[in-house]
Amino acid sequence: MPVEVAFLVVALAAIAITYKTYVGYGEYHWYTKLGCFLFVAFGWFAPLIGFAVHRTSLEDSFVYITKILYFWFGFVFFLFAITVIRDMIWALIDFIRRVPVSDLKNTALLNKVNVGTIVFCLLFCLYGLYEAEKMPAIKTYDISSPKIKEATKVVMLSDLHIDADTSPKTVKKLVDKVNSLKPDAVVLVGDIIDNAPGKLFAQMMELKQLSPRDHVYVVLGNHEFYSGAMQWAVGFAQLGFEFLNNYGAKLGNTGIYIAGIPDIRAAEWAKMKVNISNALYKAEKDDYVILLSHTPQIAAGVNKDNVDLQLSGHTHGGQIYPFHYFAERANGGVLAGFYNKNGVEMYVSRGTRYWGPPIRIFAPSEITVFNFTPSKEKAEEIATPAALSAEAQDDKTLDAKEDKKDE
Repeated sequence: MPVEVAFLVVALAAIAITYKTYVGYGEYHWYTKLGCFLFVAFGWFAPLIGFAVHRTSLEDSFVYITKILYFWFGFVFFLFAITVIRDMIWALIDFIRRVPVSDLKNTALLNKVNVGTIVFCLLFCLYGLYEAEKMPAIKTYDISSPKIKEATKVVMLSDLHIDADTSPKTVKKLVDKVNSLKPDAVVLVGDIIDNAPGKLFAQMMELKQLSPRDHVYVVLGNHEFYSGAMQWAVGFAQLGFEFLNNYGAKLGNTGIYIAGIPDIRAAEWAKMKVNISNALYKAEKDDYVILLSHTPQIAAGVNKDNVDLQLSGHTHGGQIYPFHYFAERANGGVLAGFYNKNGVEMYVSRGTRYWGPPIRIFAPSEITVFNFTPSKEKAEEIATPAALSAEAQDDKTLDAKEDKKDE
């Protein structure tokens, strides 16, 4: 069944169930019933309208309508999901209590529960909006290896999904935060954008201000393919970024080699080769090799002997609970954090921003900092959270540390 048909079937079923539950059992005026139906129906199809809007050349003030539309969709979706879960629990309780069938149709009680459900759902979505729009948390990890020659700080950003409805001011705040970390290199691990280069000029001019000591390295994610992979290959180069498409480069004299490949699944769809041999061509045997690969999947030719650490994104950490379980299953048991896949160490970011509804539930966004240091140990490199504070280091803690260093 095509995705479009599946969505239509689910949407129509959800609209019917939501409408029946909230206005189908009470004595309401016709205009109340019509308003409820239109609100729910419009919300379910809001993403399609939003998609059409952000692909047009409307003025900036109009493009922000897409955020409202996506939030609207998120609200009606959660209203439906929470209602179904609520009614299943309610039915189970009534079954255990052996409530007579004649007592089940309690319209007054249903109306009160409905109001409570709507309020809960609204608060739930507003919390998700706050989590999606706030400055991402800083997650810091210390990694040591005898291959590394000098202390090096690498900042990882993934899944920015910069679109026409992303204000340049938002990009600027993010760039300023990254620059305040004083990184030696910044890696952009795919899904950086969500539109054609010509429609994101102001946003890209802000992203261009990333100023690590060495370079900004970037690879293609699946959304770059949707928006014109070759156009963005040129666009990233024009921004002065080091575009790693089956290519690699040494990070100064640090002993670190950064390689990059395009999104494995999207490249296959676009009939673009993923060439690990080419990406690692300039790497030497004693280099610490970091592979940038948007999708958390081990590409053919990657093994523990030629790659020390793979950095990936794509999953968003599930973005909205309980989609964590589906995202993890769709990505081979990978969701967020450190993994060992076929002997290859891999870190998967939850993403720096979001896609679709401006909502994040129990999947906080992140800016990931890796502090690479030399090690005299002749064992495999060690990757651990930096003093536990790495897991959710807030801005105040980070600023305090930076001030202390300056003193």
